[in-house]
Amino acid sequence: MKSAWMAFGLCLPLACAAQASNPWDGKWKVDFRTERGTPRDGTVTVAGEAGTWDLNVVQRNDPCAGRAYPIEVQVATAEQLVFKVARSKALAGCQDNTMRLKANGANTLEGTLFNQPFVLTRMN
Repeated sequence: MKSAWMAFGLCLPLACAAQASNPWDGKWKVDFRTERGTPRDGTVTVAGEAGTWDLNVVQRNDPCAGRAYPIEVQVATAEQLVFKVARSKALAGCQDNTMRLKANGANTLEGTLFNQPFVLTRMN
């Protein structure tokens, strides 16, 4: 019995850590340039381990552009946010990609997209 309580006591902090809130929860403004230098923007919403990716892009020839897509948060620490944009879950044939962002203060995350700087700025 004593060992059962000890095991419970050791696992409890791990369970609490797993339920800790994501420090990057909220709505974010996206700013970046395409490989051709065209400015783009949009919003990313982070809510725990999920959220949405929604860029303001209009492309008639690309059915994967200009849609809101779910995101799957993989890492959320004080130093970084890593998430997968799960395009294939919203529209078959669309390619998923993983965003790796590093914190630059409490309200800015920075990374790259298409080898160009990519910035998320907290909106709320």
